[in-house]
Formats: sequence, structure tokens, C-alpha cells
Amino acid sequence: MTLDASSLRLNPQLAALDLLVHATETAIVALCAAHPAIQYALRHNPEPPIEHLADHVVEQALATLNALDRYRVLLDDLQRLDTGSLDDDDDNFTF
Repeated sequence: MTLDASSLRLNPQLAALDLLVHATETAIVALCAAHPAIQYALRHNPEPPIEHLADHVVEQALATLNALDRYRVLLDDLQRLDTGSLDDDDDNFTF
């Protein structure tokens, strides 16, 4: 997402959310690099405690990214409602 002054004036929290997304994505990559076995379905193998914990952190980080994405979609929908540019046939807007 590209942030600009007008979008930040309307939703200043987007700056913090953008930073959180980048930090979370970086943490996921770093944990996977430090514990390569995370990428190979650790849940089915005996796990050393640190890899189990790293796997849990990655799962939670991915859930956080999903929640942040949903929040951004809702902000976008609210802004489009305010400006009257939300189409009735939009898939993201249903009654």
C-alpha cells in the first residue's frame, strides 16, 4: 500500500499499521531463516522447544497480518461510503 498525505489525513492510523505490517513480515522471514524446519510442517514431527515456539510466533504473526488486511479493507469501505463511491454490486459490500 502506498501512503500519501491525503489518505493519512483521513486515516492517520494507516502509518502505524503499515509499519506493523512491515515489521511482522520481517519477523516471519527472520524466524523462518533461523529455523528452516518451520517451513516443513513441524506439527507432524517431534519439535525442539525453540522451533515449536518460533512456529507458534509465525502462526500468530500471520494471523495478525490477516487481521490488519481486514482492518484496511474496512477503512477503505468506510471511506468509499463517505465519498459515495461504493457501488451496490461491490463484492466487499453486502447486506
